[in-house]
Amino acid sequence: MPRKALVVDSDYFFVEFLSRLLEQRGYHVHKAYDGKQGIAGLDAGPFDIMFADLVMPKVNGRQFFHVARRRFNGRCCPLVALSGTMIEQMEALEEIGADYFIAKGPIGKLSGQLNDFIAAIEERPALPPAEKKILQTEGVFPRRDAMELLTSLAFQQTVVERLGVGVVIVDRDTRVLHANAAALGALGKSLPEVLNTPILSLFPPARAPELIDALKATGREAGPPHRAFMASFNGRMLRVVISPMEPVRSGPGWLVALEGVLG
Repeated sequence: MPRKALVVDSDYFFVEFLSRLLEQRGYHVHKAYDGKQGIAGLDAGPFDIMFADLVMPKVNGRQFFHVARRRFNGRCCPLVALSGTMIEQMEALEEIGADYFIAKGPIGKLSGQLNDFIAAIEERPALPPAEKKILQTEGVFPRRDAMELLTSLAFQQTVVERLGVGVVIVDRDTRVLHANAAALGALGKSLPEVLNTPILSLFPPARAPELIDALKATGREAGPPHRAFMASFNGRMLRVVISPMEPVRSGPGWLVALEGVLG
């Protein structure tokens, strides 16, 4: 039976490059072009190895790795983080949730090193933490745009986390892209539990019609700037405010705020 791999990256050409390399080694490759597709792709598992870029739209690589580990209850295959910049410049390796880290560089140099890397993983897939490494090609070019995007994303996440209300970001398919700590506390969920799940599934069934109406109304071209209603979560009454992230038709979707009114 052929080995299975999952490749998740918003760079179409890199997905094709890595997939071709894996297929030449006998892998059956599942492809995804953003973190949301990657999470959906986990249904095709289990896999023998997974690769994911750290900077992707919708759901980033770090979130993807945490969902993958939870999905397979810690008995996961090697998780390999990909980046267009130096890993050391970004964040502590342990926090990303991957086992190995590959800094993207010139394809000509990266191809041979990736082959050697995958061969080593096939021989010994479960390395102890002390032996988990960064693979970095000579002449790797830290991309300025990647670093600027990482900085911007980190800033946005900090702002969302420090707001005094719960915030859930929902895409155009009404699936959860992110939720801050306040929202997760109100919902009684962890981030891996809510990522890529329909927002409707997180609400009390009795409030489903109001939620659907609010999403439809605010998603229209000339719809209201927001729609609010009350809902109870784990015995706590909250004010729910639905606002479009302009424009819904081409943008991320909606921002769902959970405001605590009664303790």
